[in-house]
Amino acid sequence: MRYLFIINSKSQTSTIKELEDAISELDDDLRVRIEFRYTEYPGHARDIAVEASDANGAGITIVSCGGDGTFHEIANALAFRSTPIICIPMGTGNDFARIIFPQESMKKPFSQIRNLDSVKVVPIDLVRLDSYDMLGSHIPIWSCYFNNIASIGLDTQVQYLAKTFIKGKDTKFNRKTAYVRAALKSIFGNRDSKFTYSLELENGETYTSNSDTHTLISLCNGRYYGDGFCPAPKAKISDGILDVCVVESVSFFRSFPLLLHYRKGTHAGKQGISTYRVTSGIVTCQDSSFQLLGNYDGEDFFGDRIRFEVFSNALNLGIFPGVEIE
Repeated sequence: MRYLFIINSKSQTSTIKELEDAISELDDDLRVRIEFRYTEYPGHARDIAVEASDANGAGITIVSCGGDGTFHEIANALAFRSTPIICIPMGTGNDFARIIFPQESMKKPFSQIRNLDSVKVVPIDLVRLDSYDMLGSHIPIWSCYFNNIASIGLDTQVQYLAKTFIKGKDTKFNRKTAYVRAALKSIFGNRDSKFTYSLELENGETYTSNSDTHTLISLCNGRYYGDGFCPAPKAKISDGILDVCVVESVSFFRSFPLLLHYRKGTHAGKQGISTYRVTSGIVTCQDSSFQLLGNYDGEDFFGDRIRFEVFSNALNLGIFPGVEIE
């Protein structure tokens, strides 16, 4: 098998150097089957992946070397194609990697590169999210597949602040603490968003919200986002089901302890928390002055109405030894 490493050029220089050193130390037989490509512009990772997949199909494996955004971009390129994708976490949060990478290797991800030929390819789900404006027109630039989690509400505000912290001063400390500091700051501000939702449940029934004010809604294929927050501790990326978590409007005094439970994944059953297992759904903005602000896999999107649906076996994922995907 040949391997194409698509490397996010915005990764820290020291991290890229560690990756290059790890490759140089491999046995000749494996090293000669590895090719490097570095991203040069927004969307370049997708372009590289499509080009390689068109030319080689299942004869090449794409290795995503970056954060959640890089994996998201390549996953969209490889959706419903035979070309597999492997994740090497080199980003800030690396939230999707937490469930597909050997936990003992998360701090030393390059140690797994020597095991490339032992990777097992398994099909996993992707979720299609389509955004529409207030006139009902489709918005292509904010519509795509996501592999991990999409959300609308307070958590998107947190993500925006975290990005701001990191851009202001990109240090190791800021990267490690940005999401927690952003979450603490956000709960002191406006915590509510105005939207309704309609969900097609696992059993085929439809549930429609009876309120138009909520703190957030998270649509979870994976389990973690925001540098370790766990809205769906039982989510599985290959069961054809989304775990949806809705946090109702809560007071400031209840928001702080609820935030701690939400981070640890112990929030289910708490007052103000609703969880559902769904196959598709719609979220509709109820504020004529604003569009919904959300994020999928850490990337921002906007829209007046959002429709989402799970697609089973949509992406061929390579996993290293020591991980079982359910």
